[in-house]
Amino acid sequence: MAFNKGRPYRSSSLVSDGGLIGTSDTDYFYFFCPRCKDKHVMRILDYGHHVPDELGGSHYPNERPKAAKDFTLAFKLYCSKCRLTDFVKISSTGWQGGQLPEKSN
Repeated sequence: MAFNKGRPYRSSSLVSDGGLIGTSDTDYFYFFCPRCKDKHVMRILDYGHHVPDELGGSHYPNERPKAAKDFTLAFKLYCSKCRLTDFVKISSTGWQGGQLPEKSN
């Protein structure tokens, strides 16, 4: 079955505007619901693995260590408390390191 049943997906502003945070517990990472105030942990309902066709290495060829391959993992998240459904992506091709830029108001 295709990720998100083949339908398009984009993160909401709750996620894409810096509202999604999380933590680790041993070697597992958990996302907190950006809508719930009590850091309710979201469930991961599904994921998709996206491999760019034209890429084979890293968008950061001068950085060491070099990423072994380019990938993007997309996760469908769900909060059982407030019923928010949203998406987040983790990638080896996106912005990698440093500090987050300050948001201008």
